[in-house]
Amino acid sequence: MTETGKEKCAHTSLRNEVDQLRLSTNHLKNLVYSMSVVMSERMEHTQEYEALLTLFDAVRNHIEDVQGCSEKISELLEPCALEVSKD
Repeated sequence: MTETGKEKCAHTSLRNEVDQLRLSTNHLKNLVYSMSVVMSERMEHTQEYEALLTLFDAVRNHIEDVQGCSEKISELLEPCALEVSKD
């Protein structure tokens, strides 16, 4: 396999991983939303509710961080894709 072929393969593999990361992030967002609905409809304002709300916020923040990282990786990949496609 030529260097250009290897670069294209690596770029495609990395792009697939980023796409999978985005998909996982969207699934987690849906789960967090579902969790918030259940919490708001079925729980009273107790200590358990407050603890779950803290966990909910932490998970949501991590999801946002992961989503931001995947977007940055995608932005960094774009110039590489242009260079590889020129070869």
